[in-house]
Amino acid sequence: MGKSKGDDTTELVSAQTRLPSKPVAEPVAHFVVVVDGSEAGKKIELGLDAVSVGRAEDNALSLADPCVSGHHCTIGFIDGRVWVEDRGSTNGSYVDEVRVAGRAEWPITAPLRLGNQVLRREYRHREEVRKADALSEDLRRAAHYVQSLLPAPLPRGPVKAAWRFVPSAGLGGDIFDYFWLDADHFVFYLVDVCGHGTGAALHSVSVFNLLRQRALAGVDFHHPAQVLAALNRSMPMDRYNDMYFTVWYGVLRPADHSLDYAAAGHPPALLFDHQGGLLERLESPDPPIGVIGETDYREARLTLPPASLIYLYSDGLYEFTTGNGDIWSCDAFAYLLEQQLKIGQGQPELVFQQVRKLAATEQIEDDISLLRIGS
Repeated sequence: MGKSKGDDTTELVSAQTRLPSKPVAEPVAHFVVVVDGSEAGKKIELGLDAVSVGRAEDNALSLADPCVSGHHCTIGFIDGRVWVEDRGSTNGSYVDEVRVAGRAEWPITAPLRLGNQVLRREYRHREEVRKADALSEDLRRAAHYVQSLLPAPLPRGPVKAAWRFVPSAGLGGDIFDYFWLDADHFVFYLVDVCGHGTGAALHSVSVFNLLRQRALAGVDFHHPAQVLAALNRSMPMDRYNDMYFTVWYGVLRPADHSLDYAAAGHPPALLFDHQGGLLERLESPDPPIGVIGETDYREARLTLPPASLIYLYSDGLYEFTTGNGDIWSCDAFAYLLEQQLKIGQGQPELVFQQVRKLAATEQIEDDISLLRIGS
């Protein structure tokens, strides 16, 4: 007896249900993450195949570190445990600071050091990792946006300006600017918003826009104290998620070398003579912006010596732990800057390099801003 159309359909459905289903990925996985060093933040998932690690770009995990060999080591599972196999690297692979001789097990609680990079194992939900990566990408884009707002260096002219800005891994609230207020007056300032993340960055950009567009009503921008008082009235911390900020704001008149300035909780600007000697700390005891309502900010005026230099900076340049375990101080930074100037190495990039050599880690915990103004 022949099969009916219905019988054919039933047989086809039954055959389909007997096909092996596609394996479903586990929600959690092992990851290798660079937690310290110039490549901090890089990660790779550990699967069935061993992962190659090294300086060469053909590695599954490539680390741009001169102390890491081209093909430094491999990491993989053997009998359900994770092992590190050194591939004859020049500087060695260290599990919990014990050099790997051939192959060694890598416990999940131990660090793995390759050159200047420190790696750790993490057992995490894939979705959690995906969300963290998306947040990191948002922070990266925000940092790029902040940098796009910063002014171009001024290598020549009546006022010269140079700077170095390094955003932290978590994005902070540093921003600075300089511009000609009119034909005779040159404005320069540096803002540092408390906290980290996109909130702090957006708050700093809001301040930047108010100052760049001169959008503070009834303010004469030639007078720094008026500017700071208006910012304080406009941006109280209780209306901005408890965020406040420090700022140093100056107005320079190159024709007679006069400088008017005011500061709100910010580290003192440093004034140096043409030989690199520290002349004065330009500071003020007034509170940060947004903390105390209706504050009268003080304004100071001085005449700058010929060929003098002014440095503005954020606290990321000194509030860190050195390799010796000491807390680097503002006074120590001022002394370093003076020594750099006396040997002709006062460019912001060179100063930054010297400061980072002193830090216990290459991972930046706060934004770093260094601005140099000369006439």
